[in-house]
Amino acid sequence: MRGAASLVLLALAACRPAPAITVPRDVHGMSVGTVALSLSNVHVIIGGHVVLIDTGSPGDLDDLEAGLAKLGVRLADVSCAVVTHVHADHAGNARALQQRGISIIAGSGDLMRAINGDHGELHPTSFFARFILKPLIPHRFDAFWPDVRVPETGQYDLHACGIDAEVVAMPGHTAGSLVVIAKGGKLAFVGDLFRGGALAGYVHRSEPEEHFYQDDLVEVHERIHQLLAAGVETFMLGHGGPSTRADVERVFGR
Repeated sequence: MRGAASLVLLALAACRPAPAITVPRDVHGMSVGTVALSLSNVHVIIGGHVVLIDTGSPGDLDDLEAGLAKLGVRLADVSCAVVTHVHADHAGNARALQQRGISIIAGSGDLMRAINGDHGELHPTSFFARFILKPLIPHRFDAFWPDVRVPETGQYDLHACGIDAEVVAMPGHTAGSLVVIAKGGKLAFVGDLFRGGALAGYVHRSEPEEHFYQDDLVEVHERIHQLLAAGVETFMLGHGGPSTRADVERVFGR
């Protein structure tokens, strides 16, 4: 199993896309860049201020900073970072960013994971996730206390961070999972509600697929349908993506 896991790591490194603007600036005055790190994406909302969606895995901070630089962004420009859920590959640098003066927003349902620095048990959705991928996933990270804790049925207006977007609690992937809605409700940053393509989203990146791990798979599907019903057109993912509405409907139904 270790040999198979090593092959997966090599494949991920070979397929990782370069930092790029994935959603161009439009009438909303906002563009989105994506930095693909060792195991996950960090999305960069560039508007009146800069907000990060997720923070990468432990050890990714230098690569994150280098990727931001390629997008013309410095860490000093970032006002807030939204942690879509407290798994190590998304919350791994939350504390380090907080120490740089960046406000960290996370869901209250994941608070114990955050303050323990351990995301606990993963619930695999496939044989591959259980036996091949799981050894690659770190579970420990630097503990942090979020500056903003979004209640499990709550919302948070990101105008406080200088951009026109909203954080919405959508438990399912974890108890504290968050989704960020922007561009008049047409764009959603959905974390790990689903993933893009094979090999953690680095191949066939836009093709929606069931994520490898879900705390509550039924609730996750309800959240996806909820976002489709709300009129989301483009889905920004924690792994791979972006995915279009048409593709999400084809895979998960309306």
